[in-house]
Amino acid sequence: MIPKSMKQSAGCEQPHTDHEQPHTWKDLVRPLIPRGILNARNAYKDRQALAHFKELSHKDFVKGKRPVGINLYGDDAAGTGLSRSVQLLREAFEAAELPYSFHHIEEWSGTPLAEDAEREQTDYAVNLFHLQPSIWLSFLKQFDCKKLDEHYNIAFWLWETPELPKEWHPVCDFFDEIWVPSAFIAKAIRKVTDKPVKVMYYGLCGEGEQLPDGMAARKRLGVPENDLLCLVLYDGRSSTERKNPYGALDAFCKAFPTMPEDVWLVIKGKGFTKQEKRRLQKRLEGRDHVLWVEGLLPWQEAQELLAAADILLSLHRAEGFGLPVAEVMKYGGVAVATDYSSTREFLDATCGCPVRYRLLRTKRDISLYRRGTIWADPDVTDAAIQLRRLYEKPGLRQQLGTAAQARIRGMLDVLRAGERMERRLKSVAEPSS
Repeated sequence: MIPKSMKQSAGCEQPHTDHEQPHTWKDLVRPLIPRGILNARNAYKDRQALAHFKELSHKDFVKGKRPVGINLYGDDAAGTGLSRSVQLLREAFEAAELPYSFHHIEEWSGTPLAEDAEREQTDYAVNLFHLQPSIWLSFLKQFDCKKLDEHYNIAFWLWETPELPKEWHPVCDFFDEIWVPSAFIAKAIRKVTDKPVKVMYYGLCGEGEQLPDGMAARKRLGVPENDLLCLVLYDGRSSTERKNPYGALDAFCKAFPTMPEDVWLVIKGKGFTKQEKRRLQKRLEGRDHVLWVEGLLPWQEAQELLAAADILLSLHRAEGFGLPVAEVMKYGGVAVATDYSSTREFLDATCGCPVRYRLLRTKRDISLYRRGTIWADPDVTDAAIQLRRLYEKPGLRQQLGTAAQARIRGMLDVLRAGERMERRLKSVAEPSS
């Protein structure tokens, strides 16, 4: 079982030093080279390196040589959406009693945990790599590529827009198939590979599980039981532009030009810069009942905060899955969320408040998202109207919250998720009788 203490933990930062290495002529010239040329050069070098590593693994999968099960590679302790995804896979395996071994790989660097390498673990027939393509090359440089031989190799990827980054395309060649948690991601990946791409929805709900106590979070925050709590979640490491907290705050302020005495806004954030926080705070100047919760919370407290929310406001531009939206719905809250990308697969007007949007293309590179990326521009006015309606009609809020809970329990059951993976595993790894 995964200890709850491991479900949220702080990541590590590289120490800063004032003793920098002397500049070389390359360091001086590099800023003068157009970004597009640098990107093209780096992509070419990466393709060459990937081709080299691909040649080191050339033995086909052999059914029956190893026991049926999964060798899972990933990071379940980084305190990010990706690490939560790894946790959910482990929970699904355990619910279905699916044999697996776990190999901890640092999310940001692809570095294996030294202690993990020393542990004796069963070598199963299937490798499942929950590692984003952006760190795959770094991982291979620290990995014995012979462990790819004679295994059925699966990638588990997340992505947020309709087009997979071009530099990710060659990584597809290392795998027999790719798993994703939404049909939206599957559609993007199928454009660039003929490998099987399977949708494996997460399992968020278990039989007889005890729900977190939302009142505990309200007491910590000082929010009365019957007041409306609107929650905005934000992680700067997941791209400020994509998460769009500014749009969420604009919608909230438009819905409530003056703050009602029984309405509270809670902003749970981490990874934002001082400048980003100042921009957010400026939108809320002069408002009472605005609370900031910063940094990583212990697992139980994070879940209690989600359970405390009457409304989750998420005006994202794109989501690979949208775990916070699904989790708030699981606890009976109402999501007011952009009606675009993966959240559409479990959120509609019968169980929440989808927000209208228009599509736009980015005019510059934003983190991994290249210029010309297509994503949503949510309608702030529509979001504000829906927020106000939920405030004025508590009966509607109750009705949608009940429907949301039923939707997530019906669609994202942990046992069914594990059994779906088990069936696929047996179909590819068990010898024919």
